[in-house]
Amino acid sequence: MVKILNIALYIIFILIPALYFIWLLKHEHLIFKTFVVVMAILSTIGILLKFNFKPYNHIFTMFILVCQFLTMYIYILFICVYLYRFSFKFVKRKPYRFGNIVATMIAITLTISGFYSHYNKKEVIYHVTVPKTSSVSQLKICLVSDLHLSSGTYMRQVRKLVKTVNNKHYDLVCFAGDVFDENTPDALMNRSLQEFKNMKSTYGTYWISGNHEYYGKHTDFTVFEKYNIHFLKNTYETVDNTFNIVGFTDKTSHDHYDINKVIEGMDTSLPTITLDHNPERFDHHTYFTDLQLSGHTHNGQIFPGNIILHYYYQNSYGLSHYKNHYLLVSAGYGSWGFPFRLGTQCEYDTIYLTMRK
Repeated sequence: MVKILNIALYIIFILIPALYFIWLLKHEHLIFKTFVVVMAILSTIGILLKFNFKPYNHIFTMFILVCQFLTMYIYILFICVYLYRFSFKFVKRKPYRFGNIVATMIAITLTISGFYSHYNKKEVIYHVTVPKTSSVSQLKICLVSDLHLSSGTYMRQVRKLVKTVNNKHYDLVCFAGDVFDENTPDALMNRSLQEFKNMKSTYGTYWISGNHEYYGKHTDFTVFEKYNIHFLKNTYETVDNTFNIVGFTDKTSHDHYDINKVIEGMDTSLPTITLDHNPERFDHHTYFTDLQLSGHTHNGQIFPGNIILHYYYQNSYGLSHYKNHYLLVSAGYGSWGFPFRLGTQCEYDTIYLTMRK
């Protein structure tokens, strides 16, 4: 499935725009057509390296980022030029050359903006009050989801995240899946886990899998133990008799479990946090969950994806409230495929969870 998706992305983002521009420039000087072909070849090489060889060193990383920038620029320019020329079909007039220059400038602006939105991580703050009491009146929680390490997110961003978390003095850090994906090299995975080991919080770091960990076969979850990370695989922990935290593997794992067996013996009078990468199963958890933390959707990542997902998910982004149960879906700290966001943002979430009857 992932290979089919990669081929589809290649056709959509590189092949179709390149063929369109070659056709459009058929009467222009050879240098313009050569420029398009060179850009398409560089983009293709970058994709082949990224999806097949998983290189991990500074030179290859920079080369791939340049190729990804060119790919998105070609695609956005294709959209802009096509829409501009298509609009002239209704006025029965030939497009002005000046319009192509404007389309080029718009494409450059949108491409730069999209990459900036990926690398400019924002803190989003939520306040949630649940009708339960505990030995603590409030928990300060950090939610991190969808880093997709190697898809434009590397060790520099990992170190920045760890530093940010440590400076903010959280009570609890939760990773809601897709930290790794099918393109994450083993070396990057190991180095990032070593860095995450340095995260400091009152009650520790809790982690669940996402769908891309299974696509990438990063399923040796016992490795988390040596990095002081609590990995929750269809189980729960009662933390310091203060709150419960339940974690489920992503539905792509095809794990078969009985939810009642997972939470058997759990004191449901305590505030209960559930980690599930995909927000789809929230309705199955409401009878024991006060707050579910999810990711997966990226809030669409690229406009109008955020609008489309709004009609697919019960909640595709942000905080929603159903009676006494809350669902928080993060847009994610990284991006999949390309380090690119348009109309959405990369974020980490700070939740102030207050317990009060």
